[in-house]
Amino acid sequence: MLALVAGAAAFFVRAQILKSAPSPIIAPTITSATFSPNAYKPRRRHATLTVGLRKPDTATVLIFDATDRAIATVPVVRKGKQLRAAWGGKLANGTLAPDGPYRFAISLKQQERIIRIPDPIILDATPPTVESTAKPGQRISPGLDGAAGTYTFTLSANEPVRFRLDVRQIEPSGSARLLRRETDLKWAQRKELHWSADIGNLPLDTLGEFVEPGSYIVGWHAEDRGGNLVNAPEVVKPNELAPAQVVGVETVALTPTLQPVTLLADVTLVRHRPRTNFPGDVVARAKGAPGAATLPPATPGFYAIQIAGGGWEAWAPEARAGRARVLVMEPLYSWQAANPTDADRSGFPDVPPAPLALDRPFAPGIETALAKLGRTVAATRRSGVQTVGAITDQRIEARGVPRSARVLIITDAPVWTADLLVRLRAFVARGGRVVILDSVSLTRKATLSGNALTIVGPEAANTSGLNPSSSLSGLQSSRTNPLT
Repeated sequence: MLALVAGAAAFFVRAQILKSAPSPIIAPTITSATFSPNAYKPRRRHATLTVGLRKPDTATVLIFDATDRAIATVPVVRKGKQLRAAWGGKLANGTLAPDGPYRFAISLKQQERIIRIPDPIILDATPPTVESTAKPGQRISPGLDGAAGTYTFTLSANEPVRFRLDVRQIEPSGSARLLRRETDLKWAQRKELHWSADIGNLPLDTLGEFVEPGSYIVGWHAEDRGGNLVNAPEVVKPNELAPAQVVGVETVALTPTLQPVTLLADVTLVRHRPRTNFPGDVVARAKGAPGAATLPPATPGFYAIQIAGGGWEAWAPEARAGRARVLVMEPLYSWQAANPTDADRSGFPDVPPAPLALDRPFAPGIETALAKLGRTVAATRRSGVQTVGAITDQRIEARGVPRSARVLIITDAPVWTADLLVRLRAFVARGGRVVILDSVSLTRKATLSGNALTIVGPEAANTSGLNPSSSLSGLQSSRTNPLT
């Protein structure tokens, strides 16, 4: 009995000495205390303990679970008196431990002590669950009030996360550009996100510069405290963008049939007759609601139609053949083949080899092509022709060259179809003349199905049956000059 009491007393004295003695470890520090082996940032994939030893010892780092049971041993990296150990969530058998709290502990062999680090580490390998109210098929215009100018939706998560707005645009090359990225993120389980057609790495409520018209992928990401990330879209591929949504940004635009594409309540339409300068002379003007503002019927000729409103403007061609004996071909096929406008709001530009809808709004910059064709018309007039009409390649393919026409001038029109070539040959067979002013025209074959054009590839049309002239001066010198 006396021996037992003596032993207990000795243990008590040793325990009291240990309590009063300095800790054998110095400055234990934990980084990434909440972590996930699936975290998108590598440094968040481990909880890391850094600690110093007061005196040399053989140290082992252990992981204890919430029941104070040792479940894993962590490799130790020594640098002088400092130890470093990183745990990635694996149990001793190599499987992943359940989500939950754990603790580091240090076993000192010579001192026969196990020191538990009181601060917990949290293994969180489960990504958050996020719900979105984002609606598809929405359109906005920069600077307009309310829903007409801002796309708004709400995100809800099952745990605190940092939500971030991400807006991308797919370029014609297929690469994705991140244009709008929210900064100054806060932890929340519910958040309203909004995008006002702007760009920049900015806080959500700070407005950047406005984007150009087009289709944009409005997405987001949600990061939990373990570093698990939920991205929308997860992959940037056609038909796989949800729950991100494609939002159309519109200002003003015109389709080939001169239908306005805009969210504005009022627009102005102006018909110009291009000459050597662009846009040339104003011929007619109309103002009113889109679809209600209509220009009067035009005489034969080639025109540039301007739509304006809200500080924006856009252009489109107008071809009127009438009974003009000389026609210039408007290369609608070629212009729309170079137009990346996303007709179906898929988020991806319409580019070959995909079918290209001919009724899409013309892309910004079409005025350069209009000006060039206008100069061709002006040069034709200077050659002595009083009336020069215009006709699209699409109409020629559908109906042929009008019977009243004697000359058809083609320039800057690389895209052609087999049926268009048939119509041109029929025109020549009945005595018409074709003038091809450059070497790029009729060099890129396509097929037409319905109202969509599919580019086949580089292939020059066989124009030997057309016997084309190459200049207006050549036509004038002909004894059977149809220009007079």
